Amino acid sequence: MPVCAAAGAPPPERPVSRMPMEGRDKAPGHAPAREGGALRVSQLHNSNNNASPGGWLGRKGSRSLSPFGPRAPAGTNHKLSYLERVVLELVESERTYVRDLRSIVEDYLGKIIDTEELLLRPEQVSALFGNIEDIYELNSELLQDLDSCDSDPVAVARCFVDRSQDFDIYTQYCNNYPNSVAALTECMRDKHQAKFFRERQEQIDHALPLGSYLLKPVQRILKYHLLLQEIAKHFDLEETGYEVVEEAIDTMTCVAWYINDMKRRHEHAVRLQ
Repeated sequence: MPVCAAAGAPPPERPVSRMPMEGRDKAPGHAPAREGGALRVSQLHNSNNNASPGGWLGRKGSRSLSPFGPRAPAGTNHKLSYLERVVLELVESERTYVRDLRSIVEDYLGKIIDTEELLLRPEQVSALFGNIEDIYELNSELLQDLDSCDSDPVAVARCFVDRSQDFDIYTQYCNNYPNSVAALTECMRDKHQAKFFRERQEQIDHALPLGSYLLKPVQRILKYHLLLQEIAKHFDLEETGYEVVEEAIDTMTCVAWYINDMKRRHEHAVRLQ
């Protein structure tokens, strides 16, 4: 992922108001449990350049996440500071996001792959899901990192700095997203395919259709820098590690800018075709 300066981006905005940080208690974090359940992603012919190469579940099927509930920092019998609540919101919203990714991969993509007679053509599947398996893998690992941070805002920020290059896969997903919308629209025009997706939504008790879930990665990647800015606003400037929080903001602001820029370039190239 190129830095903003190299890509010609404007400098990241800094938070303008900050409050002193109150003391915080720490609790051991726990990574989400893993369970079996490999899916035969390798059965799909990868005919779309935007598809996940090989498929994560095809490569690492034994690493499927089990359901996991919210985790609260130790000492939650005391009143949480605003900073602690902001950190908790980031981690718990990530947990919800990973759960949604898992549902896309296992409840939809996995069901399609496990169906004896594939309802969708391989190229439709590639266009519809893009590299969602890679996104799921990355954010599952990020969630484990965040859970091990003991609600420490500096450790949380460092997770994003350390994985800055990994977020490049979101560019691929976001560029493919218009293809995903088109593929889903095509599917819903087919009576049998539309029935399949409606039944899946009912069976997994989703209030929203698949299309709403496929949009979530696009929304999430553009929100991280805003969540990190909230941490910075309420972080004591004299506290050790503030520079790490600033670096995380710069990193994820650049990621968001780069993805938006590449999306604009991709859309422009498509219009010229």
